Amino acid sequence: MRTMLIIAVCEDSNTDRKAICTIIETFLRSQRIDGTVFAYDSAEKFISAIESKKLRFDMVFMDIIMGDMDGMTCARLIRQWDKLVKIVFLTSSTEYVYEGYEVNASGYLVKPLGAEKVTACLQKTIDEVQGLSKETIAVTSGGVKRRIPIDDILYLESRRNQVEVVLAAPNERLVVYTRLDEFTQRHPSKMWLRPHKSFVVNFLYVEEYASDSFVLRDGTVIPISRTYKNATRASFYNLLHNK
Repeated sequence: MRTMLIIAVCEDSNTDRKAICTIIETFLRSQRIDGTVFAYDSAEKFISAIESKKLRFDMVFMDIIMGDMDGMTCARLIRQWDKLVKIVFLTSSTEYVYEGYEVNASGYLVKPLGAEKVTACLQKTIDEVQGLSKETIAVTSGGVKRRIPIDDILYLESRRNQVEVVLAAPNERLVVYTRLDEFTQRHPSKMWLRPHKSFVVNFLYVEEYASDSFVLRDGTVIPISRTYKNATRASFYNLLHNK
């Protein structure tokens, strides 16, 4: 279970970038919250870091007006990989507010930046991340009872009278002797998506959504059957817009 808050600041102004990083780091220390802040002076460097280091952020403070790639374009790319990260735009005006709906922006901070508004955004994200991390299930596998955080589970797969609980990291599969329907009834979660009679996926790890499949972060392809197609689509977009 991740307990550390991972935050990115993508801002081409050296002064603004340093200021917001200082505000964030000061707040985290004052609240005794473990956290790491990564700073980038361009959208290109930020995207490169995500692709090369496979970083997963809880929150991104994104300047809208930057060099070759603007913040809105960068946010659209982020949303292809991560549906849950909180994106807060930094801007000198509110003219881009409506575009932000496309990427489900969590907020806008108008420059010059003030500590009060930045910390309010931080506190909201912390509350949401901690709330998600508390969601766990208890399973018995191999005679051993374990408590597993929901956000550690990649997907569930039904194999006759047993369910394989596939964990995101490390690469581990827990075998639980029950049916998939019984498992999800006993362990309900708002993050479960049921695209197929034999699979349940964790919304947190959906990287791509096509009409007939989900591609998860590790590259696993999960089929979407015709029977579950409409319900899956409704559940997916409900989670996307109400996370």
